[in-house]
Amino acid sequence: MYGKIIFALLLSGERQQLMHDFSEPVITLIIFGVMAAVIGKILFISYCIRRLRKKSSFDVQPHSSPDTDVPLSSVEIENSEKVD
Repeated sequence: MYGKIIFALLLSGERQQLMHDFSEPVITLIIFGVMAAVIGKILFISYCIRRLRKKSSFDVQPHSSPDTDVPLSSVEIENSEKVD
């Protein structure tokens, strides 16, 4: 059905070009401005998401051991030798 409507519109007559007040450089600047705005919003949203992910990863803290004064690399070994 839509194909018949499009075909009828194509055969209905000559196309008239719309007249506008903008010159080619102005239209080019408008197009580049819109593109820059869209790209800028995408980059800003990705920056915000990256900051939120980085911030939320610091909120998680590891379990603290009961002996907080002991460094993690120390190992206690019992001395089984008897001193006479």
